[in-house]
Amino acid sequence: MTEQADRHPRRRRRWPFLFLLALAVVSLLLHAAKLRRQGEVQGLCDQEAMMAVTRPVEKTKAQRARFYQIRYFLGYSMAASHATADLVRRVNAIVAPLRLLAVQIDPGVRDLGFELAVEVAGGSREVRRRLAVFLERLRNIHNVTLADLSRPGPTARGGGVRVFTVKGRAELQP
Repeated sequence: MTEQADRHPRRRRRWPFLFLLALAVVSLLLHAAKLRRQGEVQGLCDQEAMMAVTRPVEKTKAQRARFYQIRYFLGYSMAASHATADLVRRVNAIVAPLRLLAVQIDPGVRDLGFELAVEVAGGSREVRRRLAVFLERLRNIHNVTLADLSRPGPTARGGGVRVFTVKGRAELQP
């Protein structure tokens, strides 16, 4: 009987220990699974946040590009006409001793091509000096990028009057 009495308390002592050990193992496994899931969730949250940030930025960039394209194409005729009028006003202001006979302006995509017919009266030295002064003033106009005589010599008219053709380019946007 003593043997039965000794075995019985040992069995009672083992079951609580094994039960606590099983609980500890299950708890550790659950904590490990929880940490793994939290990592996955955090990664997905970060990924979704990045998608949320990049999606509106790309959409805004596309909208802004479309706005500027529409603004350029709808405003091109007005911008070209204002630049043309401004160029004619500036040329008219510097042409003083000469006479402007004809003005032809061909607007391009980014610049204005122009051709001016200028009448110069006087002797040959005086004509050259006046024409050189006019070309220098024309080149100093803010938007003009190029201004030169198109032909080497003038077209002569009666009474010592000569007509020169000046070709050049001016920027469309001031």
